[in-house]
Amino acid sequence: MSDVPRGPDWWQDKDGRWYPNHATPSEEASESSKLSLDPARNDGDEENLPDYFARTYGWGEGTGQNEPVLVIDGGNAGDDTDPKYTTLTERAPTAVHNSVRSIFPPDLFSGILGVIGAAFLVIGSFLNWATAGGSLTTGSIEGIADSNGIGTLITGGICAFVAGLFLSGQRKRWVGLLMVISAGVAVALSIYSIADITNTSNNIPENLLERFPTIDTAFASNAKLDFDIGLWAVLGGSGISFLAGLTGFKRHT
Repeated sequence: MSDVPRGPDWWQDKDGRWYPNHATPSEEASESSKLSLDPARNDGDEENLPDYFARTYGWGEGTGQNEPVLVIDGGNAGDDTDPKYTTLTERAPTAVHNSVRSIFPPDLFSGILGVIGAAFLVIGSFLNWATAGGSLTTGSIEGIADSNGIGTLITGGICAFVAGLFLSGQRKRWVGLLMVISAGVAVALSIYSIADITNTSNNIPENLLERFPTIDTAFASNAKLDFDIGLWAVLGGSGISFLAGLTGFKRHT
């Protein structure tokens, strides 16, 4: 018998006393009278209520050094008097928050276009831009021998670098803008070279007649320059690179 319950299976009589499930009121009363007559009885033989609940339900168990702690709003975990600090009585996985860096997928379309355009620009800069035509049998103009060819070679290298940025996932507006500017310069150089070669070709007959007065007029008038594959490669590469820059510029993040 007890004034408080010592387990979930204890029951209460009409007088407010608590008994274990296997005991009857008479048995508990006789046991109580024996206890009262035996002053030498050691109460430590009985399991007290906190120990019973601690053993049965794990209530009131102290936390060890390895128990996790919960810190709220910057509380001091080293001071257990801090109201923002509390100790968890049950083990729980510790949440780890790692900063996640945003990773963008590569822009394959713009990157591949940029690589193709840059390849045409670089290779075309080393090829012939014009060769002798008509009545002329020898002579050619190499792109790399002229400042325009050096310019297209440099812009081709820049376009190749920007294409690599596209393929590595750099989806920034300035990347597409850099490709557009570089390719635009290459387009301008290509168009200027076409106009310059055309003007040079038109002046060939007049120059031949001035240098060689006895030259056949029909032969001189038929002399000209024909555009070669190098100039077309540079022009096509600059256009492809310009398109790659536009698509990459529109796909910025």
